[in-house]
Amino acid sequence: MATSVPATAPERIKLDRLVVPVDFFPLSDRAVGYARRIAQRHGAELILAHVTQPVSPMAVPEAAWYHLEAAQNKEIQRLEEMGAKLRSEGINARTLALSGLLQEEIPSCSQRACSDLVVLGADINSGIERLLFGCDSEVLLRQAGCPVLVVGPNARPAPEQEWHPRNILCASDLRPASAEAAIFAWRLARQYEAAFTLLHVEKGTPKHPGEAREHFEQALAKILPDGDSPISALHAVPTQHSACSTIVAEARQRNSDFIVIGAHACSHAATRLQRGIATQVISEASCPVLVVHVPG
Repeated sequence: MATSVPATAPERIKLDRLVVPVDFFPLSDRAVGYARRIAQRHGAELILAHVTQPVSPMAVPEAAWYHLEAAQNKEIQRLEEMGAKLRSEGINARTLALSGLLQEEIPSCSQRACSDLVVLGADINSGIERLLFGCDSEVLLRQAGCPVLVVGPNARPAPEQEWHPRNILCASDLRPASAEAAIFAWRLARQYEAAFTLLHVEKGTPKHPGEAREHFEQALAKILPDGDSPISALHAVPTQHSACSTIVAEARQRNSDFIVIGAHACSHAATRLQRGIATQVISEASCPVLVVHVPG
């Protein structure tokens, strides 16, 4: 059961500057839609960042090089038009044209801008494509240096009305390292006066459920020593299904505005392996997924 969270948070989550990677595909456009609504709500600066891989005239025939250069110039023009449209709506928007690798340029841009949130449209690949090429978007969301709101392939478009989340679900494995992600989600729920659920999926029969909860509560208490914590919203769900399908189903049942989940940093090589729970949830959820870095 979701818990209603009063708006008396000891710390507020700052959303003053947003970075949005733009590649002009539909998911990217949908991410811009969410960023637009968040920026309007918080009076935030919105940075539209487009990354192109540098073209070497030595690597391709001369005619092809000119064609690629012309295509990149056209994309930069589209980027400027997008920024101008947002500014005409009263949003403090600016554009950045970057050259390099997506998974390197966007985290670097985010850190230079001291951004509070990256809003990313991404379809996390799987199967043979993942095995051969890995996933640039996954490296980005795991190394951005700040939380990343990921708009996956099944996420609904941004609301037409003002951004005001009313139901937030945080999925947690109750490991002590995930305490910060739970607190982040809980504080967001307080700011928005939204219903909050701390969801723990128990696959099969847990060996020491009380011990895991105790260690998790101890980790929460180190960050929130006043005793007020998200543990009161804990909802444990035993299941024989996958953790991903259970999280997605619980969010759909609650009509959650977004799911908060923790994720560890990883290398590009690691993304050639099987997708983890966070990336599976991104691919299947009908709402965006807010990914918060988990240390360790």
